[in-house]
Amino acid sequence: MKRISTVLFASLLIGLASPAAAQFGTLLEQGAKRAKQVNDFRWTDEEKAQLGAQVSELVRTRYGVVQDPAVHKYVTLVGRTITDKSTKPGLPWTFIVLDTDAVNAFAAPHGYVHVTRGALALMKNEAELAGVLAHEIVHVTEEHTIDALKKNTIKSAAAEEAAGAAGGLMTFLANAAYANIIDNAYSRGDENGADTQGIVLI
Repeated sequence: MKRISTVLFASLLIGLASPAAAQFGTLLEQGAKRAKQVNDFRWTDEEKAQLGAQVSELVRTRYGVVQDPAVHKYVTLVGRTITDKSTKPGLPWTFIVLDTDAVNAFAAPHGYVHVTRGALALMKNEAELAGVLAHEIVHVTEEHTIDALKKNTIKSAAAEEAAGAAGGLMTFLANAAYANIIDNAYSRGDENGADTQGIVLI
């Protein structure tokens, strides 16, 4: 009788686990399908521009933007001095100062560079600003965000499907890229590369 009870209990556990396992398998399958979409994506300049604009909008919506034209002009002048010597001087570079005390900076595809008011407050001189901007500029020119998207797509897609998120591929890409940027999801190699190339650039 004890053996029968054990067998029945084990069968019940397997029965309960099967739907969850099936659901997990479905999520992975959907994630893999989404990953193929991302890897097959053409990534034209127009699409990179659209992605960058959407990601920047998400960042600006989260933190707000400093309403002081003089601050933006100063950061843009320093930034454009650096981008003129970068590997992609022709991008429509946009420099944005975010209205938050947090100390951070973010890069989005196709020339969007964000730096926080909190980071600016800690900088002692123009050289320090140039160093931070150069690091973010290299993230853009080397397309580290797009590389991170390709690496993290299956995980992001599975989470998206689990949450029942809707929207087209570009919306998915923008949300995934935004999450990567906010979570500092660049690889250590990308971060080291941005440091090294940023120093050479400035």
